[in-house]
Amino acid sequence: MVLVALIPILVQEMSLSYYDIGLLGFGLLISVAVQFMVGRIADRVVSKYLLEVGAGLMGASFVLILLVNDFPTLFAVVIVMRIGAAFYHPVGTSWITREFSGPYLDTAIGVQSGVGNFGVILALGTSGFLAEAYGWKTPCVLWATLNFAAVIAGTLLLKETKANTLIGAKLSKRSSRETFDKMWLLVVPIIGGGALYQITSYFGPINLTESGRWTAGSADLAFAVWICIGTVTSYYFGSMSTRYGKEILLQFGYLLGIIAPLALAFSSQWQIVIPVVLVYGAFLFMTYPALFSIISEATDPAERGTAFGILFGFQLGGGATMVYLSGILADSLDDPSIPFVIVAALSLASLVTVQIWRTRRRNVKTV
Repeated sequence: MVLVALIPILVQEMSLSYYDIGLLGFGLLISVAVQFMVGRIADRVVSKYLLEVGAGLMGASFVLILLVNDFPTLFAVVIVMRIGAAFYHPVGTSWITREFSGPYLDTAIGVQSGVGNFGVILALGTSGFLAEAYGWKTPCVLWATLNFAAVIAGTLLLKETKANTLIGAKLSKRSSRETFDKMWLLVVPIIGGGALYQITSYFGPINLTESGRWTAGSADLAFAVWICIGTVTSYYFGSMSTRYGKEILLQFGYLLGIIAPLALAFSSQWQIVIPVVLVYGAFLFMTYPALFSIISEATDPAERGTAFGILFGFQLGGGATMVYLSGILADSLDDPSIPFVIVAALSLASLVTVQIWRTRRRNVKTV
């Protein structure tokens, strides 16, 4: 997200096109294969050090980015960054779902999602201003330091937990195909969630700076607020899920995923943008713990690493593909608002698919 926050500035520094922006997002595809492999490993060896490996690679990528002065080398560094990022989701989320179960699951997943989003808020809320004041490489120095600090803190402070003793020694005998069969119907909403996040992140700030003449710092701050409100609501996911049901929350999030992107596509006035991002963020970010919880209930603990490797593979890979295609269209039409129209259509397909999932689940319970 530091890279995303810097895009409006890198457009000027390196003369990036909308196609280049889409290609940077397309770099997420490297995470698809890596996350699947990491997820399979996490089912066999549940180790705290897997998280530290990912953080270490992220720190190294921020050091390498200090040497970048053109797009080809920037893209190469992004590949290293995506490999490091591939450890966080399958290892962290599967670990949480193994540690907490029953009535605590939704709350634990919501807290994990909120804590992760807190880092994103810091990245989006500060990187643009730091880059404007001290140069675009300054945020990279900061986040290299924070990632290496995370490696040290995690290695020294994080203790082995019951997940390691109960699952770590147990080799998962299920094939990835068996795991995928339990969740295949949710592939469209999973891709939709990834596309909503990625397209809004990549093209939201650039749309405001290009079309609305916002500064890079203020545009980044607007979408930091978007994530901030989502972080707050993520902490309340457990109680909201108990009251309304996770599938209802999921559907409402995709409904707003139709309305809000269209509003952002056709308006850059702050009187409209700020209320839209507040409501949009409040419910979009609850779709993620909702999906995590649904997948947890549909799979067994011994296959969670694989399940979340598949989930995040489709989520990030699908999102990356949509960012790439959106970049091509935005470049050909010279219009950074086009990606929002595309993602609104994908949100509609996601909304319909979740309703089909709900109907099937109800029929199974009835039988």
